[in-house]
Amino acid sequence: MSERGAFGLLVVAVFFAGMASLVYEVVWIRQLGLSLGSTAVAFSVMLSAFLGGLALGGWYMGRRADSAPRPFLSLACIELAAAALGVAAIPVLALVGRAYVLIAVNVSGDPWISLALRSVVALLVMLVPATLFGMTFPLATAAGGRLVAGETSVGVISAASSFGSAAGAILCGLWFEPAYGLFTSAAIGAAFNLVAAGAAYWVHRNVS
Repeated sequence: MSERGAFGLLVVAVFFAGMASLVYEVVWIRQLGLSLGSTAVAFSVMLSAFLGGLALGGWYMGRRADSAPRPFLSLACIELAAAALGVAAIPVLALVGRAYVLIAVNVSGDPWISLALRSVVALLVMLVPATLFGMTFPLATAAGGRLVAGETSVGVISAASSFGSAAGAILCGLWFEPAYGLFTSAAIGAAFNLVAAGAAYWVHRNVS
């Protein structure tokens, strides 16, 4: 496989990874809204937890991506883990939501305690998979820099991630979730992760 062809497959992987991440965000926010209440504060906390995970993953992998010995294989493994955690988060969120109701009823009606409980729930459930999503961009950029010029890699990978994210949010919000429900929508997101993992692994196997 040529380096250009391998880079094209990497772009496909990043596009599908971006789609998956926003499918999960829409699904998780809907599920947390059902479990914890659809207030503006709850939504803000959920979104902060998701973006915080992305930032943490980017920071962690940004320090290590350039020295990664097998970046394409690492990317494939990250996508596989994201697929598993993305689907598992739906029943976990439902269970945590029930636990939250029990705790909130027995502890206090204080809105600050309610906010703290919502924050803990969102962080625990969303932080780990969101951190995996955040690892994708710096790792893919570093991997692409081994195939094409660094400036080209950053620009194209960034565009693919952004377009994928936009597509995932639109498709999930307007089609997947209304038509198929939360769990099936998450499974579709996992399928996108698997496509990304397969593309990254193919590059790993065919590029020396």
